[in-house]
Amino acid sequence: LGQGGKRIEQNGETEVWAKALEHGEYAVALFNRGESETETAVKWKDIGFGETAKARDLWTHQNPGSLPLGFSAKVPAHGVVMIRVSR
Repeated sequence: LGQGGKRIEQNGETEVWAKALEHGEYAVALFNRGESETETAVKWKDIGFGETAKARDLWTHQNPGSLPLGFSAKVPAHGVVMIRVSR
């Protein structure tokens, strides 16, 4: 779409970024800049979705399915988890 991603949340050493894709989908990246693994989350309402959305982990190729309210994952130290979100 020619638009860059935007940071939608920062909490200490963690950040959540989102980028709009085609067909109303989003790419969401959960970053951990810290020295140890941490749980990081995104709320669907923060990217303009309703209470339920579908997620696909782009690194593990897993489909957690329809998730209420948001998505959370353990992000390794200096790591990232990236998901594709659709309605």
